[in-house]
Amino acid sequence: MMQSEDEVQFQDILVLGDRVRREIVRFGSVDVSNAIVSITVKGKLNEITEAKLTVNSRSSVVSRMDLSSQVTVEQVQGDHSRLMFTGFVVSAAAEEESIRITCSARPEFAERRVAPMATADMPAIEMLYTLARGGGLSDEQIRIHGLHELPSEVFEVVCSIEGIEVDKSIPIGSVTIASKGFVDLSSVPESNGFTNEFSDASAYAITYVESRLALVAEEAAIHAFDFALSWLTVRSRYSVPPLPDGSTGSWERKSLFVEPRRGRFIYVRGLRTNRRWLRVPEQEPNMTMLQPSSRHASITRPKIPRDLARNVVQSILACARAARGDDNISRITALWESIEFYVGKTPVPDLFSKADKRAIRRSLVKFDDPLKSARLENLLADINNPPLFVRFRRRVALDGAPISQSDIDLLAKLRKVRNDVVHGRSPREPEKHEVDQGVAIVSRILVYTVHRLRGGDALG
Repeated sequence: MMQSEDEVQFQDILVLGDRVRREIVRFGSVDVSNAIVSITVKGKLNEITEAKLTVNSRSSVVSRMDLSSQVTVEQVQGDHSRLMFTGFVVSAAAEEESIRITCSARPEFAERRVAPMATADMPAIEMLYTLARGGGLSDEQIRIHGLHELPSEVFEVVCSIEGIEVDKSIPIGSVTIASKGFVDLSSVPESNGFTNEFSDASAYAITYVESRLALVAEEAAIHAFDFALSWLTVRSRYSVPPLPDGSTGSWERKSLFVEPRRGRFIYVRGLRTNRRWLRVPEQEPNMTMLQPSSRHASITRPKIPRDLARNVVQSILACARAARGDDNISRITALWESIEFYVGKTPVPDLFSKADKRAIRRSLVKFDDPLKSARLENLLADINNPPLFVRFRRRVALDGAPISQSDIDLLAKLRKVRNDVVHGRSPREPEKHEVDQGVAIVSRILVYTVHRLRGGDALG
């Protein structure tokens, strides 16, 4: 069933013999092997591995096959197996009784445009690492000999700032905001087109980070810059005359409309080695055009009802914010905001009956302290209020959206990340593709919801 087109032949580590060889194809954790008609894996030297699948569109498993999830092709023979392909779908074309799917092992390399960058005295291995990370690879996927032998040093990191005017240096936490006259830009690498733009900024933010790699220092500095500017935005909205220290501050209504923000460019310089670069750190995605009148005609179905429930409208808006964002934590927060709006006031059958509640009330300890008694009463009154996840699964079941256990598991993982942040714990930040798939799952649910509402149903 599977063909292999390659210049570098796959080394067949499987034990050959009479045992049947088969391929296991998964979209996420959903096994779609029984729906596969044919598989071709192409792995040529100096080219990104590609897989082409033909899927029987009449198979029941297709409704659980999320095209945004990670695709794996595993070849199994007896007790031996090998992973032939891991990647993501780049296109799926529906035919009469099949779906032809093209997958790429590294679609990220084609999805982002190379950002402007000027360098000086940067080691080649460090540049290779930076380009690999910019192409979407994680640290676990990168192996570069000698990378960890680079010297650790303090990096000075400078970014241009918009929306701020200063005539001296101002400390904001670990960041200093300063005018052009207070910043030494003499070592900035020269590059046609954007070096002058960076050097002509009216204000800059500066911080210092110790690291072995300029990219790691840059990422830490960007977090510090964004936090400092966010604090200035929040502080500008403080509108009560007395300050917490008892002094009286001045105020202007114009402060409600300030929005200090980071400029495009980041300048990183190692204070010991003088390795340095000036660049735009965010590699922008190659945005494509939506073509609802031709190529993407099916995107107009289902049609949006004119009287769509307000909570569903807000859920769609929040899900779109999760789709467009850059920071994974912010995207997850928006995603769960979308889910909370979607769930709304979905009813769930009571777990405790009135008789149960009366029995619990009779068994409660009597306290002389009225605050303790009131607290117990409040908890008892809330005893039938189910957790969000219970109501979410109930709402999905009512709307009829196809959702697998792996979908639920991924959303639970993202929920834990969100809760860890809310409660001050340090979460393990998920991979970008996991957040993308979470957005795809919620988008799928919302599409089914809109479809149901077109039938005149009311959303609880």
